[in-house]
Amino acid sequence: MTVPKTFRRYTLDEFIAYLRTYIGRVKFPEVHVHGTWRPTIAMYRSKADPSFYIQAMYRTHTQVNGWSDIAQHATIDPDGYIWDGRPLTVAPASATGFNDSDYDGVHPFMFEMIGNFDVGCERLEGAQLRTAVGLTRALADMFGSRIVFHREMTSAKTCPGSGIDKAEFVAAVAAYRTEQTEVKTEVDVPMTAEEKKQFTALQATVEAQAKRIATLEGERKMAVPSWAKTAVDAAVCAKLIDTPDGRSEDFYSFVTIMHRKGLF
Repeated sequence: MTVPKTFRRYTLDEFIAYLRTYIGRVKFPEVHVHGTWRPTIAMYRSKADPSFYIQAMYRTHTQVNGWSDIAQHATIDPDGYIWDGRPLTVAPASATGFNDSDYDGVHPFMFEMIGNFDVGCERLEGAQLRTAVGLTRALADMFGSRIVFHREMTSAKTCPGSGIDKAEFVAAVAAYRTEQTEVKTEVDVPMTAEEKKQFTALQATVEAQAKRIATLEGERKMAVPSWAKTAVDAAVCAKLIDTPDGRSEDFYSFVTIMHRKGLF
C-alpha cells in the first residue's frame, strides 16, 4: 500500500532558496528536463485542485511502476509554480542507465513540465517557460549542472517534446538574468541557537528518510519473471513501456492482469 504524501507548491524564488540549503550536501552534475505528455496542460486546467495530477503521478509511479516515490525532484505546472517531489538527496527515476543510483550524493536533478509539447500540440510558454529556464539556470549556477533532455537518453522518446528546441532552451538559460539566481554566501538574519538545533534535527530526519527510500527502491527491483514475460513483451510491443527490466513484482502482476483482461 502506498503511503500518502503531501506535496508543497513553491514560487521559483522560494524553490531556489530551498535549493541553496543543499549546496555542499548533494551534487547535480546534470539537470534532466522532462515533459509529462500526459497529463496535458488542458487536463491540468480541467481540475479545480491544482495538486490533482501531482498526486496522480505519485500514485502511478508508486503503484504501477513500483517505485518508492514520485520519479522527479520537481514538477513545473502551467502557472509557473514548482511542486517538490522525491528528496533531493535521492537519485531520480529519470531514464534507465542515467540515474546514477549509487547513493553517493552525486546524481542528476530531474524535473517534469506538465504538458504535451510535441509539435502541433501544446506550447511551453509564459510563466511555465520562465520558471523552467530560471530553475535550470539556478541549477547551473549553484551546482554546475549540464542540461540533458530526456530524448537524448532514449530513442523511444521525444520528451520533453518535439516542439521544444534544445538549442533555443539552452540559449534562454544562458540569457536568464543572473542576479535572480546569484548564490548568497550569507543569510540576512542569523538563526538562533534553538532554530539551528531544530534545523539540524530536520536535516537528519530528511536524510534518514532519503536513505530508507533509496534502500527500499533498490530492494524492490527485479528482472522480468517468467510468468510475466508474455504480458511484458506485449506491453513493449504496444509501446506502453520501454524499460521492462528492473521493476517490482507488483508492477509485473499489474501488467499481467491487464494483459489477461485483453487491454493490450
